Amino acid sequence: MRVVTGLIVGALVLAGCGVPTQSKPVTLEPGVVPSQLQRTDRTPATTPSATAGRPTVEVEFVQHDKLVSRHRVAPTAAPDDVLETVVQALMSGPSKAEQANGLTTALPPGLTLTVSEVRGKRVVLELSGETEGRSATENVLAVGQIVLSMTALPSIDEVTLSRGGVPVEALLADGALTTDPLTAADYASLRPS
Repeated sequence: MRVVTGLIVGALVLAGCGVPTQSKPVTLEPGVVPSQLQRTDRTPATTPSATAGRPTVEVEFVQHDKLVSRHRVAPTAAPDDVLETVVQALMSGPSKAEQANGLTTALPPGLTLTVSEVRGKRVVLELSGETEGRSATENVLAVGQIVLSMTALPSIDEVTLSRGGVPVEALLADGALTTDPLTAADYASLRPS
């Protein structure tokens, strides 16, 4: 009796919620998924370790003034290829599907990043292009994107930014300026709680 009552209550709840019903099942053709069930963001929800034998890297983008990770596939596991994948992903920005889901970048369109040196677990990135005229929030998010993306690599713990071979002052998440090497801890507060 409890089972029957539960089924009747369940049917009434579903009917009251506006869930459409059909008189008979509908067969979908293979590979066809109703548009309401399709994911527009093709980025995996979990962190994959590799795609078809190729490593993936995490790259940070902006969503609601916070930094969120997305994955990109590197061509090989060679350290230079992995670093270059992160740099290119940062400069390219979020994909069209990611943009449709509200992701943006704080990096200015004319900014170019180049890996100039790797010293132990520190990477030195050379900046070129226009970066003036941006708000403090945009600057913090841009530097945070770079630092958190680079330090997501197991081989990198610190990032130094330079222009013309001279270290540049970077704005930390707490508003302080520094030319010291930057770490993930400096920008951890930019991630969603």
